[in-house]
Amino acid sequence: MNSIQNRRRSQLPAWWAGACLVAAATVVGAQDAPKVPDAQQLLDPQWIQEGRGKFIQTCGYCHGPEGDSGKHRPFRERVDWDPAAIHSVIANGRRRGANVMPAWKDALSDDEIWRITAYIRSLSGQVKPTP
Repeated sequence: MNSIQNRRRSQLPAWWAGACLVAAATVVGAQDAPKVPDAQQLLDPQWIQEGRGKFIQTCGYCHGPEGDSGKHRPFRERVDWDPAAIHSVIANGRRRGANVMPAWKDALSDDEIWRITAYIRSLSGQVKPTP
């Protein structure tokens, strides 16, 4: 055997091991990916009510109990919000200039974040009741 053949044989196991690690990481990552609820779940009154409770407890200080406080447009004025975008901002946070929305993925479960998302979406397009 010449030196090129020896080098190729010695590199094959390293290459193969690398490919196996990438494949395994992909499978594990896919299993850990959050399950996105369907539209019916996001409209479920129980989900919305549970999300409202968690929203008031977690988010109400900055956003108010119905998302109409703070340094943003009221949630009621927003229409056709993408639930994945809402979920992403709650989970990962966001910074816009001096405004900072903290990430909640380490404090809330993915299920709780989806229920908060359902509550926020339920406010979309509603008229604020007069006192």
